[in-house]
Amino acid sequence: MRYKTVGDVIQEDKAFHAQLAKQYGEYEQLVSDQRIELLLDQLHRREEAMAHTLDNLLHDVKPGALRTWVQFAPEGREPEFLQRLRNVDLNDLDEIAKLAMDIEVYLADHYRDLLLDADTPSARDTFERLLELEQLEEHTLSMNLFNLRDY
Repeated sequence: MRYKTVGDVIQEDKAFHAQLAKQYGEYEQLVSDQRIELLLDQLHRREEAMAHTLDNLLHDVKPGALRTWVQFAPEGREPEFLQRLRNVDLNDLDEIAKLAMDIEVYLADHYRDLLLDADTPSARDTFERLLELEQLEEHTLSMNLFNLRDY
């Protein structure tokens, strides 16, 4: 656990989504299986959109809220997920899908934990928005993966 600001959390998560988008985009160029390429394209575009959304949120949230300190910010598992992504079998749609889902579940849990520990209304509001956004992304990914299996 460490201290950081709400703005730091959003910046770090924006960078994480950008790294995921970059990696998915690179992988998309390497695969020949059409379903895997489609999945990687969807993941690439989703992660780019999330990075953009978080950038917009940085400009939308009041500066005071961004400077609010989070006392018990959990140490992130982002490096672990990025390493798993670097080692993923590009021929295994299920492995890629599971990793993407694990990341979504992690991020929703991350925001839920931050929301529970937020001390100010502005921090709670920001983390609530992030949690809702991530839960929507988790649901959308789940539906896309279900549809992709029927493709």
